[in-house]
Amino acid sequence: MSDRTKEIVLDGYWRAGLDREYSLTVPVPGLMGDPREIDAGMVWYRREVILPAGDWTMATLVLNGARFCPSVYVNGDLVSETVGGMAPTQHLLWHSAVRPGETITLEIALQPLDRVPEEDASRIPEADWWRSNVSACLWDTVRLHLHGGARITRLVPWTDWDNDALVVKVGVDNAGGIIPDTLRVQVLDDAGQCVASVEMAAEVGECEAHVSLRGACTPWTPDTPNVYTVRVSLLQGQVVDQRSCAWGKKHFGIEGLGFVLNGQPVHLRADTVVWHRWCRDPEVRELAFDSDWFERNIVQRLKEHGANTLRFHLGTPPEALLDLCDRAGLMVQLEWSFFHGIKASKESLIAQWRDWFDLAMRHPSVMLHHPWNESAGDEVRKAFGALEELTLEYPPLVIAHRDVTHVHKYWWSLFENLGLYYESIEPFGRPIMVDEFGGNYLGGELQSSSYPTMAGSLLRFLGPNHTPSQRLQLNTESNSQVAEYWRRLGAAGFSPFCALGSPEDGYHHFMGPLLDGNPKPVWDALTAAWAPRSVSLEVWDRNYSPGQHVELPLYWFNDTAEATALVAEVRVVRELDLEPLATLRVSRKVAAFGLESEIVTLTLPDVEGDWRLQAELLTSQPGVVHPVVSQWRVRTLVPLLPPELEGITVGVAARDAETSAFCQAMGLQTTAIGPHADVVLVSGALWSEINDSSDLNAALRQAVEAGIPAVLLNVGPHFLGEGYAEDPYMGSVDGAPRVPEPRSEQASVLGLALTFEELAEPESCLHPDAANASLWFNLDSQSGCLWNGLKGGLTTPAASMKPGSLKQEAFLAFWESQGADAQAIRAGHCVAYELAGQYAFAKEPSEQVQAELRQRVRFLVEDAPALEASIDPNGPVVLHDLGVLYRESRYGAAESITPLAACGRDLARTPIIAIELGEGHGRLVLSQALTDHRLASGYEEPGLYGRRVDPVAQQMVFNMMRQALR
Repeated sequence: MSDRTKEIVLDGYWRAGLDREYSLTVPVPGLMGDPREIDAGMVWYRREVILPAGDWTMATLVLNGARFCPSVYVNGDLVSETVGGMAPTQHLLWHSAVRPGETITLEIALQPLDRVPEEDASRIPEADWWRSNVSACLWDTVRLHLHGGARITRLVPWTDWDNDALVVKVGVDNAGGIIPDTLRVQVLDDAGQCVASVEMAAEVGECEAHVSLRGACTPWTPDTPNVYTVRVSLLQGQVVDQRSCAWGKKHFGIEGLGFVLNGQPVHLRADTVVWHRWCRDPEVRELAFDSDWFERNIVQRLKEHGANTLRFHLGTPPEALLDLCDRAGLMVQLEWSFFHGIKASKESLIAQWRDWFDLAMRHPSVMLHHPWNESAGDEVRKAFGALEELTLEYPPLVIAHRDVTHVHKYWWSLFENLGLYYESIEPFGRPIMVDEFGGNYLGGELQSSSYPTMAGSLLRFLGPNHTPSQRLQLNTESNSQVAEYWRRLGAAGFSPFCALGSPEDGYHHFMGPLLDGNPKPVWDALTAAWAPRSVSLEVWDRNYSPGQHVELPLYWFNDTAEATALVAEVRVVRELDLEPLATLRVSRKVAAFGLESEIVTLTLPDVEGDWRLQAELLTSQPGVVHPVVSQWRVRTLVPLLPPELEGITVGVAARDAETSAFCQAMGLQTTAIGPHADVVLVSGALWSEINDSSDLNAALRQAVEAGIPAVLLNVGPHFLGEGYAEDPYMGSVDGAPRVPEPRSEQASVLGLALTFEELAEPESCLHPDAANASLWFNLDSQSGCLWNGLKGGLTTPAASMKPGSLKQEAFLAFWESQGADAQAIRAGHCVAYELAGQYAFAKEPSEQVQAELRQRVRFLVEDAPALEASIDPNGPVVLHDLGVLYRESRYGAAESITPLAACGRDLARTPIIAIELGEGHGRLVLSQALTDHRLASGYEEPGLYGRRVDPVAQQMVFNMMRQALR
């Protein structure tokens, strides 16, 4: 810069406090107040600044990040104020004291969040207040730019790829009365040498310069992150103002269902950082502003594992972090902070998004522009209108939601079961960026985050009394295995959630103190999804027989521009010590940007045990320093006949073919359903025949009334959710599945009324009831998870089961388990309100209790907005008069009901029950577990996701029969 233009960085320690009471000394950039609390007043910063000598005449203060609505004062006088603060703001310091050699007092005042108008695009959405930094602060660099009587107010570079040219849009202001005559644009290499330039006549307002490159600049790619400096000078004989920014020669766009960078296919293999939420973590008050830590533990670690993209979610981070991505070759998905709604005015959107887009254009790493997250309706239409006007100022950009579908399927975590129900990306019709999944948030001590649905989700997948090691394993698998699924499917990009977030939402992927940067195992596990050349096993089955020959789909990936012969080792290793027990070396030549697959076969150990199936890529690749290993935990098991079943005879209907085959294969004697059986076993294949008027029901009734117990398998409708819909549809791509009009079925079994209602999801994990683990004989606590076949190893259909016809004690036991007062029910003074699976109780009908229930459900949705798809707080509230129902229950059929298993979020579903029908009657066990097609060879379903023989399902049926005989 000339003597007339200077740049002074004002980072460091400032005095600060509320309402101009300067009681603190704080770092800038940094936090002043508690990031978890909205400030009680205006936040003020103050610093003495010695202005340098020179022939500059004016000064502009540049606040890279100053939220909210910054006002600037010189020597106590207001000189500038503006809205916003989530994008850079500029403030002309028009004051008599601002001249060479003077010392001035500079003050910056910020509004607290609750005083920021809703129409301001920088206002943080209320849905994020409880999990993000809500304090006002100077969160990025403060710079003082000194210049002459004209200045550069805007600098926007981009690449004209077809013409090998640089285009620079320059804003020019002559507030100091100087009218520049020349605009000079230079492109400088790393050594500071000018490799291309142009001069043109300057104009006040906006100028657009075109610089012919003539092959002088090498393209920017993740492998070759060539960053140049664009230097723009305003002249009137001599330099009046000069500004510089980074630029890389690149062109990012869409081709078909994928992305292209510089004319070649590119997949965005990413991880996510939610920087503004991360600031909320008590450990990171200073760490969040440590670029060295971020470079070492996020940027470099991603590159070393093979990732090529970083998603900055819900707000731009400090610009220094974007600089790191530019120079490390890490592509960026850059996001604004809108979340579950866009309240800002169209005018504010255009003004602040313009500053945000300008910033993005000055960073060659930014590829994908993401203006809002998980929003819909009229507000989105308004935002699209703003984008339609604003993007006319820029070259064609790839913009989220307009050009790309963003898929947020929290399978196997916060909101959803393990779904896997997309079999192709074709139905999406445009590129998909799967930028939220994983979601089993753990802190450094492996504690669960305080996200509202987290506790219930861990129960759903791990059962009660889960251990830190089990939580860590789930965190690892739900991120890495789902990432590999999306990569196998051919998604344009994917990003697990998340490497850095707040304790309330996201936590992080590190063990122990964050300062140490000790990575959780999920980093290594994700290498198979991230590495440009990689292999992936598709093995969702968990349960095998000893010595079984296993056919494994193996996928080969080559995301590079060169065809490559890849070599991998597929093996079985022992879970205890990871010792290889069976290995197979395979190779495949994969075309540039290619995807191949084949079937490989391994033989499992001929003993029972816990193992891992692994595929490791042996071919090395530049930059990736961690092993590329795709792996699955499996077990081998031989079903063990409980002692109570030795020598018994099982009553089976002649046409119940799989049940007969199962009994025969397991060495059990069979007979017709009747008095000669010790226990009756009926599969789901005959469920449609079980009604009060059928011959099967008559035989079953005769047996049970004679004291013979019965086990009914796969009872009720076999709804399997979105993945198995008769007319497949995409469903909600950024929320949990929902059933707008759930189907309901009624059944009567031996006088017992059963109601089945369709739910949004099936289940993949079945757990013992808290008070009864009898069905887990010869099984460990995790054996009810991911049975063989069905997308996600489904164990239980998408249907609830509610028994009716309960006798009084059974009726009381059921409602006590929901929170009712048994004494009040007996006295006839108890009503229950039900909404979205939640209950509230009162002595008599009460509008207040009903309203409180609705508010409780509404709070669930507000705290976890993705639940909105499956929970309707405005739905009808159902009233149950428990006093009346208790009196009627004296005529019920069931004396008691014993839950035998639990599943679903909060383990709120009871899919297997034992029913006592009275003295002299046999016990009845009803099971919704999906055991059909998993019990006997010859009855499997075809295809990768077809149900097939599962020794755990076989053992579970043994254990149901054992429970029935007790």
